[in-house]
Amino acid sequence: MPLRSFAYYDLTEAFAEPGCPVCRMLRRDVSRLLNSILYEYSTDRGMQARFRASRGLCAKHGNQLSQNNNALGIAVLYEQSLHEILEVTSRAALPEKIKRGIGRLFSGGVGAALADALEPTQVCLVCETHTSREAGYIRALSEDFGDEAMREAHRTSQGLCAEHFRQTLRQMVSPEYLAALVDQQREIWARLRGELNEYMRKSDANHADEAMGAEADSWRRVVRSLSGD
Repeated sequence: MPLRSFAYYDLTEAFAEPGCPVCRMLRRDVSRLLNSILYEYSTDRGMQARFRASRGLCAKHGNQLSQNNNALGIAVLYEQSLHEILEVTSRAALPEKIKRGIGRLFSGGVGAALADALEPTQVCLVCETHTSREAGYIRALSEDFGDEAMREAHRTSQGLCAEHFRQTLRQMVSPEYLAALVDQQREIWARLRGELNEYMRKSDANHADEAMGAEADSWRRVVRSLSGD
């Protein structure tokens, strides 16, 4: 039996859960990373330097971090980011025309140098990790889809979201794996479309007496399926 990556086993198990398995694994990975940053590395000099260089996290991951209960860890790291921004702005040499109070006579661009200096010199740490892990999961899907356990896990699942389906298609090198993935994903989406139609039918006033079944949340699932989760 060939050696499989951890991503292979993670994905095979995640297919049994609702939604796209790649999205699910990435949510798990991001959550673990944010906890690790706050509870293990908030006082680490290297992590603090990273937060200074990246000016904190991006909007999406900064918002996720703020939902964590470790307020002190957040304060410690973002104080470093804010300190760096204050240092950059204090070193900036403002154009002489602004100092003389006549900057309004000139049409824009006078703050470009300062704006450039304030740009992050490193990307958001969480985005970087997210991209790396995502590539690993897509690689496992594209390389291991010939494995029967992987195929069966996908076939009986809610499938991949549209974005991760596209990414996997681009990585596929085996025509056989490609055909199997496309056929199975089409079957999954066809079932979902059938449930959507059944949901809409039962939502009609003429069928109000019919109880909803598995199709009841199909309108939520289709959004996650096409937009990602």
